[in-house]
Amino acid sequence: MSSRAASLGAIHRSAIAAVSPSEISAMRPAVADLLTSAAINHCGEINPTLTARRRLNRAQIAMVCILALIVAIGLVLYPVSLIVAFNTAFVGFCLLNLGLRLTLLALSTSVPAAAQEPDVPDEAALPVVTILCPLYREAFSVPGLIGALAALNYPRDRLDIKILLEADDFETIAAALALCTAPEFDLVFVPPSEPRTKPKACNFALWSARGDILVIYDAEDRPEPDQLLKAAAQFAALPDDVVCLQARLNYYNRSDSWLTRLFAIEYALLFDIVLPGLARLRAPLPLGGTSNLFRTKALMAVGGWDAFNVTEDADLGLRLAAAGLHTRTLDSTTYEEATGQVGPWLRQRSRWIKGYMQTWAVHARRGPALPWREGLSLHLVVGSVIISSLMNPIFWCLYGLWLTGVVPGFDNLFPPPLNYLATIALLLGNACHLWMFMLAPLRRRWFDLVPYALLAPIYWVLQSAAGYRAAAQFITSPHYWEKTSHGEGKPIQTILAKLR
Repeated sequence: MSSRAASLGAIHRSAIAAVSPSEISAMRPAVADLLTSAAINHCGEINPTLTARRRLNRAQIAMVCILALIVAIGLVLYPVSLIVAFNTAFVGFCLLNLGLRLTLLALSTSVPAAAQEPDVPDEAALPVVTILCPLYREAFSVPGLIGALAALNYPRDRLDIKILLEADDFETIAAALALCTAPEFDLVFVPPSEPRTKPKACNFALWSARGDILVIYDAEDRPEPDQLLKAAAQFAALPDDVVCLQARLNYYNRSDSWLTRLFAIEYALLFDIVLPGLARLRAPLPLGGTSNLFRTKALMAVGGWDAFNVTEDADLGLRLAAAGLHTRTLDSTTYEEATGQVGPWLRQRSRWIKGYMQTWAVHARRGPALPWREGLSLHLVVGSVIISSLMNPIFWCLYGLWLTGVVPGFDNLFPPPLNYLATIALLLGNACHLWMFMLAPLRRRWFDLVPYALLAPIYWVLQSAAGYRAAAQFITSPHYWEKTSHGEGKPIQTILAKLR
């Protein structure tokens, strides 16, 4: 264990033993440099291989160079054979992905009748829950967030709510100081440093967490009031190696536009079908960015979040699995604000796909040592998002040219039986994805959203645009956190006026 880790361990042991919240707050400035350094570096110190600080390691760079050389030589000497091999690989990947989607659909459909939920512990036995709320340039969201936290059905003396504020974000600080006055609130001022990411801010506060359970809520989150009680009951009933519960996410403004409707359908598909299916396979879950509830000690043991990964949630789900720990889903929903305009949606989705690229690159370093369940989640869930977003436009065009026959000799690129397999991948694959897009709102009885599922191909085109944008950023600015705007148009003066 590094000296930094030992120091942080001492800080945390004292915090959970006898130190009051106000004393923790007073202690934090004295160790700000230590906490900042740990927030940035500690995850990578625990396992230097599993961090996105570098895009690719040396072995991966060498592999990319070798593949580029093979492709260059192949295009000169054997262009048709090379393209056929490439087409075969992509069609094979699509068929594997189709098989996984059908399996997850079947597993989510055949989930047995839910057993009686475990009893909630007596109030005196309820664990302390630390809630991390990272905010940045979100002063307008503070009143709503405080209202959502106040609505949680959980004893206030068992809550340790940490509002994470960038120390130079003065408007959000002003709003938080005005509203977060109850004793359960702890305002954490994160010193400016690079990378300026959500996981770094969460790491900064992690070592002063007092709770046995820790959860992240974003500024616009509206968790169901009994979510923490359900999580406490589940953790009490589950074995110790189940260290994370992922609640469902969806959107309270899903009817705002055609884009928010498709966004809500996509989330229903992910959280109602894909993740429960993966959980039944005991495969790692690429976590959502909020409403994942952890056993705090286990989270600390794996080093918290990777400060350099812009989808730290998906990465953490795989790192927990690498440590032999497990994640389950929680039958509770947190509602968020969906991005309703194409521009902000593209920026948000670009960051997500870029983070998936980071996660794929990081965990692919484990190579053959990757167990099959982890490989399934990494390559056919995380990897498929990247590959489909980048390759779909190319193969849509290739399929079109091939089917129309307008290019002489094009059939040579899809020789039998590849042509039949490609047709299956194209028709059956897209039909399956479209059916799942329709099934997801049906399961939630959102009948008004079902017709919008037919717009899924437009959504996939946007996904590809975001994918290429993400690829460019992965090369030029891998750690840049492109912030998603919420509730625009509400100036800080309006918020503060409500407080008077």
